[in-house]
Amino acid sequence: MKILYCITSSSWGGAQLHVLELCKDQVNRGNEVVFVVGNEGPLLDKVKKIPQVKIVVLKSLHREVSPLNDIRAVFELRGLIKKEKPDIVHFHSSKAGTVGRLANIGLKSKSIFTVHGWAFTDGISSRFKKNVFRLIEKLVAPFSDLIICVSEYDFKIGIRDKVINQDKAVVIHNGVPNPKNFNTSDKTIHNPIRLVMTARFSPQKDQKTLINAVSKLNKNDFKLIFVGDGETLSQNKKLVKELGLQDNVDFVGFKKDVTPYLKNSDIYILSTNYEGLPISIIEAMSYALPIIATDVGGNSELVINNGYLVHNKGELIDALNILINNTNLIKKFGLESYKLFKNEYLLQKCMDKTNEQYEKLLDYRNQKS
Repeated sequence: MKILYCITSSSWGGAQLHVLELCKDQVNRGNEVVFVVGNEGPLLDKVKKIPQVKIVVLKSLHREVSPLNDIRAVFELRGLIKKEKPDIVHFHSSKAGTVGRLANIGLKSKSIFTVHGWAFTDGISSRFKKNVFRLIEKLVAPFSDLIICVSEYDFKIGIRDKVINQDKAVVIHNGVPNPKNFNTSDKTIHNPIRLVMTARFSPQKDQKTLINAVSKLNKNDFKLIFVGDGETLSQNKKLVKELGLQDNVDFVGFKKDVTPYLKNSDIYILSTNYEGLPISIIEAMSYALPIIATDVGGNSELVINNGYLVHNKGELIDALNILINNTNLIKKFGLESYKLFKNEYLLQKCMDKTNEQYEKLLDYRNQKS
């Protein structure tokens, strides 16, 4: 089997981690892998360490809408697919999914698009953008042999908005590896309580709301660590200074490995305006952390008996106060997080289910030929 993976950006996030793990898994299965990305970055650096993967940087593939570049990307990617002749082309991110499926029209490769959160999902503020992205997805969806949604939430939105055909779509949850050298019995609760959020700084992730929420807590009760960088980082640093929280809030920047911060924290928080199925929460669950997250996207599939779903700053403050003042509840929710992770979100389960879909598509093709 030969698979071509394509994603727009080589920056680092949940979709990028997912693609990296797919590349590793398929190589381990003895299959050929071609990796296509639009730019240099952390993801490309990591894929380069897998010697069996053929890498192509397609510079015409940009996240920003550019008709000239987008048309060029379609034709360049089409030429690459013709040359490589993969059995399966698997696209990730909205732009790669659009460009890729157009490029594959009429070719023999089976086309898969993984939805890591629709570009028109609930919570995106611009109605115009939502309508445009929804229309684009409706136009290219028929050129998919399969659409994979990483959450039940995205699957339901796809059905609701008549973007996907239920018979050609499946849900395969994201997953992360089982942590090494970690045992839930080793967990200790710190004093003050350590809060952590791992996410890029952007309007979507809304670190501002979390900062405003913790400003209402007793300063002796908590320490908050932000892991990540991005466009709103300086604004959030300024807000922390204005609120006099410099001794309570640390910005540690982007980290290739967030393990030390998850292992040494007590509560994981994701204040965000919209999501698909956040790998950051799954990573936190794998280290037995209770979760506080906004009730958007697939978060409700990750926060069941292991924390709190919140809808506004007031509920976020209440959830923080409850957990900070109840260490037994922190331990209880942490164990529930770990149990849910082991049952539903182990990486290998995700990889196996994806490979099953590959084989199913190819068997179908062989039966028809």
